[in-house]
Amino acid sequence: MTTNVSYEYTTAEKKYSLAKTLGEKIAALEEMIRHAPAHKGGENLRAELRTRLKKFTEKQEKAKSSGKTTRKSIKKEGYQCVLVGLPNSGKSSLLARLTNAKPLISANPFSTKEPEVGTMDYEGIKAQIVDLPSIGSEFFDIGTIHTADCLIIVIENLADLEKISPFITKATGKNIIAINKSDLLSEEELRKLNERIKSKRLDAIIISSQTGYNLEALKERIFNYMDSIRVYTKEPGKPPSPDPVTLPKNSTVRDVAESILKGFSQKVKEARVTGPSSKFPNQRVGLDHTLKDKDIVEFKTK
Repeated sequence: MTTNVSYEYTTAEKKYSLAKTLGEKIAALEEMIRHAPAHKGGENLRAELRTRLKKFTEKQEKAKSSGKTTRKSIKKEGYQCVLVGLPNSGKSSLLARLTNAKPLISANPFSTKEPEVGTMDYEGIKAQIVDLPSIGSEFFDIGTIHTADCLIIVIENLADLEKISPFITKATGKNIIAINKSDLLSEEELRKLNERIKSKRLDAIIISSQTGYNLEALKERIFNYMDSIRVYTKEPGKPPSPDPVTLPKNSTVRDVAESILKGFSQKVKEARVTGPSSKFPNQRVGLDHTLKDKDIVEFKTK
């Protein structure tokens, strides 16, 4: 190691020695170049580091152009929400709170190197939640943002929206702004933040992935954006199924029957509905009857 190097250079050199990926090595090398000594020996050192950096950069670009990246492919399953935000916004903690996923949670920025996927279950409705690497990370994948059904924009303050906006201009899904880390705010700061949200007419919700504050409200908002209904099926003389059938809003009794088995609607002799769409419990209805959330449908077959 060159003598008379700074503490910053030594720290960067340690990062380089511990780096496991090309991106980590490149980042450490760039930091080493910035903090290399200014004397003549330092010039030789920088030249050597730049040569090494060029080699790694070319290798990385070659891998990207050939499609041989280490990014995890994401198979879209059902309704997909994507968590997008800046480093240390708390996306990984939020994913762990909302779903069954066990992501790496770290105070270090850019700790998420590849997409983490979990399933949120809200009163029988399931949604896929994807935590992307932070904006600014070499692993950030904007393509997933473009195709997601819903973006959950995780921020610490409203000023962060300006930094994130350029990356979501082509997104076609709905947006939910989740202002995280409310546990760090005083009651007065929380009150003022709520007033700013109202004055700006933002579709935003204040949450805390640490304490769980407002997370049930966030889940409910995600569900409302799904434009889905839950319908419970029932056999005569038996209780309703505990697991609902999930269908788009304005679905009919026929749609429920066909979701059970293709062609099943042709075997239905009688259908009865109990719930929000019925005039009274156990109302006899036709196959074209439009259902509402939490209806119970009972079928009798021919």
